[in-house]
Amino acid sequence: MIKLERWAYRSRANTLQPSLALIADILAVSERNNSRDHITGSLVFDDGWFFQAMEGPAVGLDRLMRRLESDSRHCEIDVVQQGQVTSRLFQDWSMSVPRLTPSFAPLMHQVLEASRTSPCEAIRLLHRLAVEDAIHPSAS
Repeated sequence: MIKLERWAYRSRANTLQPSLALIADILAVSERNNSRDHITGSLVFDDGWFFQAMEGPAVGLDRLMRRLESDSRHCEIDVVQQGQVTSRLFQDWSMSVPRLTPSFAPLMHQVLEASRTSPCEAIRLLHRLAVEDAIHPSAS
């Protein structure tokens, strides 16, 4: 049986304002690679920072982190949580990226603020954001 892990990181973006093209590219590449590697998760961007929670087998997560470390769209990657879990929080999403709308902005900001001091709270808020975003399927 493959052990399931959840990792979370925050990183500084190399742009303050993400374009829709940038987010679409991240989403497309992530969905393809994450589906292949059995990784699920969610990513949020706010005020020049990314925060991502991802779940899957350690080998797939390690491969993803190596790709992220060479991604020129961000720097200062800081893994804030890493460990085994018994189930997936983001099971319905190969990669959820909440829409950049004014209604989600306060919660996105809360996620990034929490990622500085309480990664578990940031992951909980990120999951809430993913569920509330109507583009993605609702979690059961």
